[in-house]
Amino acid sequence: MTIEPVRSKRRPVLIAISIAVVVAVVASVVVIALTNFAGQQRRESLALLKDERLTALVEARGKIQPAVNAYLAAYKKARNAPASREEAEKNSVKERDEFQQAVNSARTALNDVQTGYGAGEEADGIGVAVAQLGDSYQAYLDSMEGLVESYPLFEGLFREDAGCSGLFVGSKAANLRERQTLLTQAAVPCREAVNQLKQSKNVSYVEFARTLDNEIAQLESHAETTAKSEENYNEFVRLKDEYVKKVDDATARNAPEAEYLKIADELKALNTRIKNNRSEFDFAAKRYLNGVKDMPTLVEDVFSKNVSAQIKHHDTVIPVRVQVLKDAIDAELAE
Repeated sequence: MTIEPVRSKRRPVLIAISIAVVVAVVASVVVIALTNFAGQQRRESLALLKDERLTALVEARGKIQPAVNAYLAAYKKARNAPASREEAEKNSVKERDEFQQAVNSARTALNDVQTGYGAGEEADGIGVAVAQLGDSYQAYLDSMEGLVESYPLFEGLFREDAGCSGLFVGSKAANLRERQTLLTQAAVPCREAVNQLKQSKNVSYVEFARTLDNEIAQLESHAETTAKSEENYNEFVRLKDEYVKKVDDATARNAPEAEYLKIADELKALNTRIKNNRSEFDFAAKRYLNGVKDMPTLVEDVFSKNVSAQIKHHDTVIPVRVQVLKDAIDAELAE
């Protein structure tokens, strides 16, 4: 009888262990290789972001302001020809299109930055820096778009063919009540134009529109007060004539002293009313004239102060955002 050799039970186990070890080693090598590859890709992406895409972003923004200025100048020149708003928009369409092209290019450059910083988490330093830069840059583009889009409405507010040209009604009115009526009528189309301007994407226009809306309300209030005071004054003149007759009648009848004292008290009360009416009139009239006088300055300040300050803010913030992003990139590349 032939005896079969006994197979060792340990041999398959050792083989399986050996295979597992080899697979694990190979897997770890693959993981290391993939990790190194991904890291290299990210470093290349960050280098591209810093050296090319951020540079393109800065250059694109540098073309916005000249395009804005060119459009504003072209439109205003056309409007002063003179020309209607529609004609001025037609005659400045070239500059308007060039501005929009500059904005579109800037938005493309921003999108390249936002999508080109690699596979890092959004919460890491670079992701946060990109998000902050994107918010500031987008706010700048929206602001400049609003400045251009709403300029025809703003520039023409007080022209003869626009909504607020009828606010200055003083020379057209025969009396203060007529002035108040004309002002109320003129305020309707003006408020419609102002409400449109409140929808602008440019905060300087919006703040101006809100201020102008409030100024119109103040003018209406002061116009009503002065008109009422003028009417009261006319009534006081009538009452004064009546009291003169009362005194003459009392004197003719040799009226008792008590009647004279009563008339004197009534005249004293009337004089108090006249004094209060004059005080209210003077206050309202002064505020009304100041409101009309300050209106041109309110308009001029939009560009001379508010828009200039707005642009200065963006010119300060955006370069800082760019530098913060560059520093974050340098920090990761140095690791």
